Amino acid sequence: MAIATRDLVGADADALSALMRRIEDDHPTGFCLGAVEIRELMGKVDNVFEGAFDGDDLVAYTSLLPSVPDDTGLRIILFGDVDPARLGEGIGTLMLGRSLDRARAIRSGVAPEAAVRVAATTLAGRDDQTDLVVRAGMRPWRHSFLMVARLGRRPPVGLPSGYSVAAFDPEAAEELRQAHNAAFAGYPDRPDASPDFWTMFVVGAAHARHALSAVARDERGSVASYVLAHEYAVTPSGGPGPEVHVPYVGTLPEHRGRGLASGLLADVLRRASAAGYLTASLHVDGANPTGALRIYERAGFRQRYRQDSYVLEVSPTGGPSGGDSVSR
Repeated sequence: MAIATRDLVGADADALSALMRRIEDDHPTGFCLGAVEIRELMGKVDNVFEGAFDGDDLVAYTSLLPSVPDDTGLRIILFGDVDPARLGEGIGTLMLGRSLDRARAIRSGVAPEAAVRVAATTLAGRDDQTDLVVRAGMRPWRHSFLMVARLGRRPPVGLPSGYSVAAFDPEAAEELRQAHNAAFAGYPDRPDASPDFWTMFVVGAAHARHALSAVARDERGSVASYVLAHEYAVTPSGGPGPEVHVPYVGTLPEHRGRGLASGLLADVLRRASAAGYLTASLHVDGANPTGALRIYERAGFRQRYRQDSYVLEVSPTGGPSGGDSVSR
């Protein structure tokens, strides 16, 4: 039967979640969601989900998650995969090509004068995934690790004097968003978190665990450091759970080097353990400029798998920028 494609909507969330779980059972992806989480992402109108169907069966998907265009251009994160039982049939090639064309159309619609960077990840060691993105003109860029820590009884870790710590307060969400953007301002390809993104992913998301998150403030009451906690329907580590996931650990530049991040992370893990969580997970960029990898290793995190990022950059004229090469 011929493969048919169409955009996915909320009514498809259960089928997409089931497909993601079949894929995750075969290999880790870093993007396996429950139906509620999928519907939340679909609720942001700029996000695009497309499915490939064999009759009534969903056999592949892609998603495009665009950022808000800024003076650096438009960034689009691309996720997608194929049912393990349908690999080798050309479905991935079909869906990736359609997604890259859709990314160009998104740029034309929202920021026609901006350069666009589309980023996708492959699992280290999966040559079929690497070959797919390279054939599509994407070039290697960065890599990241999924790290996992077993939780148990953990002693309290002191913080430097002059700081107070509290859980995440949704009433102060905008202040923390601005602090987050300041903390990550010098990171490669780290566009500002927009208010819409912050509300969707951090403040109101079903996976947010505000009571487990921690925010440190200095003597003036300003945000100095923070550790956020989430819990997903499917554990990122692939273990049985319950698992707390740490999406962001940030410290403002003027407060670095004092042990704030280590102390806050230890506090979050200790409270998560007391609340019954068995494991913790997080992603870390292999080129993180603040030595985050060492902080996580000291906290007991160990690498579970590596993902390699590939990008396609398109100039404002619509063609590849610099022969699709990546600016370094």
